[in-house]
Amino acid sequence: MTDPAAAQGAVYRVPAQAIGCATPIATRHLSDGIVGAGCRHAGTAARWTLVQRDGDITALRRDDGRRERTLYFRTHDVTQVPASGMLARCWHWLRDGVASVRAALVAHSGGMGLGRYAHLVLAGGAVLLGWPVLCLVARWWARRRARAICAALIARHTETLRLRRRQLLGRNSYGVIKPEKWHRERDEFIATILRPALRTAGRAAQWPRIAPWVTARIEQAARGTPQRPDIVGPGMDPLEYEQYCAAELRHDGWQAETTVGSGDQGADIIATRRGLRMVVQCKLYSRTVGNDAVQQITAARAHYNATVAAVVSNAAYTRAARQLARTNGVWLLHHDELRDLAQRLKHGGAPAATA
Repeated sequence: MTDPAAAQGAVYRVPAQAIGCATPIATRHLSDGIVGAGCRHAGTAARWTLVQRDGDITALRRDDGRRERTLYFRTHDVTQVPASGMLARCWHWLRDGVASVRAALVAHSGGMGLGRYAHLVLAGGAVLLGWPVLCLVARWWARRRARAICAALIARHTETLRLRRRQLLGRNSYGVIKPEKWHRERDEFIATILRPALRTAGRAAQWPRIAPWVTARIEQAARGTPQRPDIVGPGMDPLEYEQYCAAELRHDGWQAETTVGSGDQGADIIATRRGLRMVVQCKLYSRTVGNDAVQQITAARAHYNATVAAVVSNAAYTRAARQLARTNGVWLLHHDELRDLAQRLKHGGAPAATA
């Protein structure tokens, strides 16, 4: 009796050294070391299709288009090839359709002498009907893989994208949001992170098709709720902002105190942690932070004999400020990054890396 779990037409792989026999009885004799006259090695065919399975005996037929007799194998000598996804389903659908057409041609050829042309007709029909379907599936699969690559990278950089969007979305004098700087940042992320990854994976040709989807995915990630709500807003004054930044550093394990307003020599906060001294300048701005802040904190580092110098702001930094910060080893940070600064310093993070 055929095993109901074995689907007829399933694909199997048979080792070349496996022995198949013309009858189930001869196959059972193989366990006793008896190789009958109707038994032979499977050969080099890579694919076989299931005819039926009866316990420890599996009947297979070569899946190479040739009309051959069914061979019976011991079940433990053969391996079923699992179907994988839409491509496998399309292949089985195409194969079953060709088999049906072939059977119909042979059945109706009768006395008209058409049987010898059946293979030629089938080959042409398979190309005409099957090739467009396979091309469509291949394009769908390539787009799916490209989207998966981009989605993984966006997920990895989600917090940075949220941070940069908050820094760069400004408003004009009338309260209207100005997204241009954020859009430039988004395009830079695409150009420097996503598209090189697609080229490395051999999926660069898919970019024009997935670009709208990727842009929408970045916007969705950047608009998400941050890990902690940002309490810094228009109603906070600069002194409150300094106190807020000092509290964030204390949460990170630093001993942080604000300096006196006058005569601070460019440092708003002096922080120490395990023998490490850091000077911090805080900038609560509605515009980008420029060179002056980097110059002042560089001088303050020398004045206070500190090891680390950092500028902290709610806003973004100009290109000139980033360049000067790299030259002088100054950290340019957003206030949300203060809580993990000690960990980044411990692991040798590069100054100005987040600017």
